[in-house]
Amino acid sequence: MKRIAPFAVVVIAGFGQFVQAQDGPGYGADDPTSKAIERQAHMHDKSTGLLMTFEEAEKAGVSERMMPSTTDRYPVVDHPVSTTPLFAEDPAQPLQNLFDSIRKNLTDQASLSFSPMAAWTYQHASEVVDGAPHAKSILWEAVSMGLTLWHKDGDYGQVIFVLQNNVGVGTPLQPYMGSGVGDPSVVNNILVGPDLTTNLYWQQSFNQDTIRLRVGKISGTAYFDRNAVAYDPISGFMALDFNQSLTDPFPSRGFGGVLSVDFGDDFTLRGGTMNSASTGATKGFDGLGWAHLLTMLEGDQRIYPEIGGKIREGHLRLMAWYNAIPNPMGAGNIGGMGLTFNMDQAIADHATAFVRAGWGQNDVTVSNFAVSAGLAMTEPFGLKSCQTGIALEYAKITALGRQSANLAISPGEHYMLEWYWRVQMTKSTHTGPVIQVVRDVEAGISGSVILGWRTTIMF
Repeated sequence: MKRIAPFAVVVIAGFGQFVQAQDGPGYGADDPTSKAIERQAHMHDKSTGLLMTFEEAEKAGVSERMMPSTTDRYPVVDHPVSTTPLFAEDPAQPLQNLFDSIRKNLTDQASLSFSPMAAWTYQHASEVVDGAPHAKSILWEAVSMGLTLWHKDGDYGQVIFVLQNNVGVGTPLQPYMGSGVGDPSVVNNILVGPDLTTNLYWQQSFNQDTIRLRVGKISGTAYFDRNAVAYDPISGFMALDFNQSLTDPFPSRGFGGVLSVDFGDDFTLRGGTMNSASTGATKGFDGLGWAHLLTMLEGDQRIYPEIGGKIREGHLRLMAWYNAIPNPMGAGNIGGMGLTFNMDQAIADHATAFVRAGWGQNDVTVSNFAVSAGLAMTEPFGLKSCQTGIALEYAKITALGRQSANLAISPGEHYMLEWYWRVQMTKSTHTGPVIQVVRDVEAGISGSVILGWRTTIMF
């Protein structure tokens, strides 16, 4: 594979324009952006699951690591997934050609990348808490940029800048659907809040990219508790309940830093500290202090078990955290710790399973115990343009979780089921239904069925 220097970016798990599998550690957002791949490159070898098998990657001669997405919240999955556009003609092709031309003639020449994207979602809940709306229609837009200032001997220095925004389309943006069905997070994780949200941080690598440091206004969700099939709300499960463990108390884009170190080819250790009091729409320093920090440490191990006569890749991740925050129930500051286990494993051709389990202390997270599991598949029933997934979650919601959902009720149990179906309509556009079922008896939700639709376009 030919390398292009010094920098290219892939924004999303592009099921039509996907990226190459990697043969080294530091997956996804933890991969070196300086080890670029050709833009819009396609690998035509058949995928044997949402994670390509180790054997097939070797046979294909795939030796380049894949690129991270600088959108932070929506990085690409760890390995490519192959689907075929349903229609060869793409109405958005003139825009794609325009952006490709700008990259080729201008931004790539200046070591600058930019990647625009948008998503529209509609949801209607059959049962909501008193006073909450039944329907939400929301448009999300984002553009990510990366400027490589130097690149030498496998190491690099880069500035990453991301802009994201949401607007209501026919319905108000707020209140969100999550609180309407008793969920302390969001049932539509393609959300960044009512204000323009930014990320701005420096990426630096050392020792031939075995050590990577990011410092600035950053999102911890881009580097911790990742998962190959239960992470990206654009291309997979849409609820935050499945994108992360509900026990994880990630702050909203505060100032901080993340350090990643590779130990051999198959194990990466990550550590990070960031402002736990940040509201996300500010410069990231709001409320920053020694008593307002989230500190995390995660080990990420690649495994290669033989399943069904083939060697298939998986990941085992264990994360410990300590969260110190302003007391949401009164004066002063409080702190507490938690643990999260997270794994994914290709189990058959075109099928990958995931499991998460997390625990956190009551006073500093919205859930003190949560477990989720599910399965995602490509080419279901031989439909080469499609991908689908189903997952189930159980969580114990804390008093802080009830407060986060604006509910003056007691802590209780929360259940969620999600099924999605995505069709690659054209090279740039994906669309399909997302159906969720929520049960939270304490919140008065006996079984709300949320019928949704998601359409995304990327360039």
